Amino acid sequence: MSKQDEQRLLVKIATLYYSENKKQADIAQALHLSQSFVSRAITRCVREGVVKISVVQPPNMFIGLESAIQQRYGIDQAIIVDVADNAGALQIKQAIGSAAAHYLQTSIRPNDLVGISSWSSTLRAMVDNLHPLAVKARGVIQLLGGVGPNGNVQATLLTQLLADNLNCPCWLLPAQSIERSVEDRRRLLNSSDVADVVAKFSEVEVALIGIGALEPSQLLMNSGNYYHEDMLQLLASRGAVGDICLHYYNAQGEAVLTDDEDPVIGMPLPQVKACSRVVALAGGEQKVAAIQGALAGGYIDVLITDRLSAERLPLSAGA
Repeated sequence: MSKQDEQRLLVKIATLYYSENKKQADIAQALHLSQSFVSRAITRCVREGVVKISVVQPPNMFIGLESAIQQRYGIDQAIIVDVADNAGALQIKQAIGSAAAHYLQTSIRPNDLVGISSWSSTLRAMVDNLHPLAVKARGVIQLLGGVGPNGNVQATLLTQLLADNLNCPCWLLPAQSIERSVEDRRRLLNSSDVADVVAKFSEVEVALIGIGALEPSQLLMNSGNYYHEDMLQLLASRGAVGDICLHYYNAQGEAVLTDDEDPVIGMPLPQVKACSRVVALAGGEQKVAAIQGALAGGYIDVLITDRLSAERLPLSAGA
């Protein structure tokens, strides 16, 4: 049998399968071949270039940019949402929240313990876009304290709504985000109500986090859970670019406060890094340095952001 004879059969099988939508079993019967032969032939058609498969990418999808970010920063997945060039903060948050809801609905696994940082309007947009899932998670745990002016409402509501959608119980963190002193933080961490929740941080399989810039968001300012000017100046002097669970880091992703200086009750940065899947939601020009620092620190496994922010992230190693 000549090479041309072999190719003729491959082309015939490929035409029947791809152009005429015939099933492999029907092709095998029509050509008097075994189904395993047809299956191997279809694989050969792609491998040898008889069939060329191309993916048609719509103009509002950014697969190439997502791949470049994944390779540059060593993360599992980047999800980039399209927004208009003049998109406002609310539009960006809604777009990211919608994409994050879809990601969660398609990727959550039975018995996952899900953690959520409670102070993020983008995370709230995600929860608002969720529908009750058939899968039952093990639980939802609040990763950042929320007691304070308006705090209990925001943090409790966000955590409980997510738990309702995941058909599971929730564990609330009965503490402020930022305690009045490190001594107060230590005292609360030794209380059973707080200690029992904090002890579960190490069990979290999926951590849903927002990324904060150095300047506190309006949500935080309204809540009272934010640093005042003197501490913000100290953080800035140490090169802080952003925070995860109100633990601040510099452009290299290194913590800028020692444990003896940090009054925050929330999942610590080392535990964030150790978590098996950290999904970060953040976007907007003011968050680019914070996103880059979090990527440099190795805190993120899945980044969900907007096109404008993604395009500003450096993609060369020296940048």
